[in-house]
Amino acid sequence: MAQEFQRARRPEQKQQRYDAILSAARALAERDSVRDTSLADIAAEVGMHKSALLKYFTTRDEIYLKIAAADYVSWAVEMRELLAKAGSIGDVAAAFAETLATRPLLCDLIAHVPLNLERTVPLESVREYKLTIMPGIFELAEDVRRLLPSLTDEDILDLVTVVSSVAASLHQMANPPETLARLYREMPELGHASEFEPTLHRIVETFLRGQQAR
Repeated sequence: MAQEFQRARRPEQKQQRYDAILSAARALAERDSVRDTSLADIAAEVGMHKSALLKYFTTRDEIYLKIAAADYVSWAVEMRELLAKAGSIGDVAAAFAETLATRPLLCDLIAHVPLNLERTVPLESVREYKLTIMPGIFELAEDVRRLLPSLTDEDILDLVTVVSSVAASLHQMANPPETLARLYREMPELGHASEFEPTLHRIVETFLRGQQAR
C-alpha cells in the first residue's frame, strides 16, 4: 500500500493524485480482475480515504471506463501498425489475436464496459469514452477495408462485434475464479480447453472468409 498523500492543493499535485488512482486501479485489476477490485481497494492502494478519491472519480466504474478508453486507443495504434504489414485474411486475424492476447486487462474490460461500466457512470463520462475510442476504431476499419475491399460497412461492424465479444468471453473462460478452477482441476472434462490466441485467430479468420465468400 502506498503511503497516504498530503492534501493535493496545486494543479500538479491533483494531477499526480489522479494518475496514481488510475495506476493503482490498473495494477489491482491486473492482479485480481476488474470484478474483484472495489473502490475501497483502490483507495487503500493509493493511500487515501475513499471520500477523498470520490473528488476525482464519481464511481469505481468511471475509473475503469477511463482505463478502458486509454487501452483501446493504444491497442488500435498497435493494430494499425500490424495491419500495415498484413497481406491476407490470415494476417488480419493474426493481428487481432496477437494484440489482444497480450492485453488481458483490455479483454477483461471489454466484457465489463457494456455490462456494467457504461450503465453506472454519468452520461458525460460515457460520451467522453465513446469520443475517445471511436477515431481509432474508424481508422482501424479503414485499414481492414483496404486489405479486404469486398467487406461492406455492415461487415466491418460485425467484425468489431465478433472480435470484442469473442475476446471478452475467451478471457473470462481462460481465467475462472478459484472455485471454478478447483472444479476444473478435479474434473477436467468440465473445463474450457480452448487457448485464447489460437481460438480467437481461428474464429476471426473463419468469420472473414465467410464474409468474403458470400
